[in-house]
Amino acid sequence: MAKKFFVLGIGGTGMRCIESLIHLCAMGMFDDTDVHMLALDTDINNGNFSRLKEVKDAYMKTKNTNPTNSIASKDTYFSANLKYYQFSPNYEENSTFDSVFDYSSTKSKKPQEAEIADLMFTDDVEDFNLRHGYRAQTHLGSLMMYHSIIEAAKSDTNNDLKSFLTELTNAAQTHPHVFILGSVFGGTGASSIPIIPQAIAKAAGIVSNGSVNIADSAYFGSTLLTAYFNFKAPSQSELSKQKVIASSQKFALNSQVAMMFYDNDTTVKKTYQKFYMLGTEGMDYDPMAKDKEKITETITGGEKQKNDSHYIELMAACAALDFCNTDNTILEANKQNANTEYLYRSRNDSGKLEFQDFVGGSDDALTFAKKFGTLIAFSLLCNGEDDFISGLQDKKQGIGGFEDVDLSQISSLKHYFELFHVKFNSDGTMEDGWLRQLYRSAGQNFLFNNDLFSPTSQKEMMKFDWSDSLYAKDGITKGKEYGGIFSNKFDSFKKKFQEVLTGSQLQATNKCEQVLKLMYDTLCALYKF
Repeated sequence: MAKKFFVLGIGGTGMRCIESLIHLCAMGMFDDTDVHMLALDTDINNGNFSRLKEVKDAYMKTKNTNPTNSIASKDTYFSANLKYYQFSPNYEENSTFDSVFDYSSTKSKKPQEAEIADLMFTDDVEDFNLRHGYRAQTHLGSLMMYHSIIEAAKSDTNNDLKSFLTELTNAAQTHPHVFILGSVFGGTGASSIPIIPQAIAKAAGIVSNGSVNIADSAYFGSTLLTAYFNFKAPSQSELSKQKVIASSQKFALNSQVAMMFYDNDTTVKKTYQKFYMLGTEGMDYDPMAKDKEKITETITGGEKQKNDSHYIELMAACAALDFCNTDNTILEANKQNANTEYLYRSRNDSGKLEFQDFVGGSDDALTFAKKFGTLIAFSLLCNGEDDFISGLQDKKQGIGGFEDVDLSQISSLKHYFELFHVKFNSDGTMEDGWLRQLYRSAGQNFLFNNDLFSPTSQKEMMKFDWSDSLYAKDGITKGKEYGGIFSNKFDSFKKKFQEVLTGSQLQATNKCEQVLKLMYDTLCALYKF
């Protein structure tokens, strides 16, 4: 029976961390797991929210045209069975603190309560528009997010949050692992991490009519992701107009204050069993650098906010993987002793990112290298001149049995790889996907051979010899290459694919999943894993 894992991505950073987690699922890192994924953001039109949904859709439609028939598998690509939910507080009509809580009426009817609120919130904080998030006002955001979750659970209408909570309560007897992905320096994520376990437990009790106590049965973990990027500072005119606006210049200070809170707050320590502390040495990275010349104002949210991905977000997704795989006896001991375990990860002195920096020990690192690298090779066999996958359906590769593969699944697979690796435009130029964005953020010291990231056009990419130059020539990937004097990379691959096909006894829900398994077995064998 598949393991159940519950993940919440909160705020813009949380959206990008979940995006990285989906790519881990595509690699096959969450084998035999039903991943219940809740994307939670105040800004439903956020560009990163939209990109996450695009990646999610491509993944789920590749695995099965009908997601309700999808099941988890193992030792293959796209092995995790994704269950996706999203929740965004509705601030369309009531878009300020004042309007949500009818604060003007409270001032006249309950002046003492209003005076307490006035001690906590300035007039500007009470009045700014909430549609683009909480703008680093975590004291307000925690209150607003908790209130929104409870109100959604009480609602008479069905919603994704209630569906997520129902699945969580159904899994209560197995002590589900619940992991929160978000930052501690911004708005929505920083506001939500302290209160999410209590809010989820309270809401689950409402949904289950009090029959389940998630606070007792579930284990909670989270990233504590500190400042790692910057963006255009607001101008004086913007500050005058909007009153409250986030500034990356304060992110480092926000991170320090947040860490002091998490280190000292007893309620948090009773709630969380593991914290994964992540960050970078500096904040030089600009996630919107490619559009820098077009940006004339501070982007507070909305569709314009589509930040490039960063390697630290993949590290956060790997933290979720570690928590998913943590033995219950360890988590139960932490829970009983009100002990929160803090884990850290750092780069080595060379500055180069290695596979073990993301997943730990040598065995896990080799598994990560295998699944990540071979998925990259797969992406190059699904595009351009070496498009092996399209040739299966019409027998251009001379291999029968795949004429009835669902073309919509193949189309979704191709689109997934555009988002994962690179998109080739009709004029031969390329658009960087998630992988190449991570490489840029790492300063050209990212896991694989730098030659993989050198091509700037489709023509150059098609010349890249991924059979020989995909992996670095030293470390744990030394010798991970294939090919020979008398055969090119494509012919060697095709020969091995036919050998694997002849000896295989595949069990899959559809032909596309059979192709995924065959590609996995073929590429792992070729690269000597």
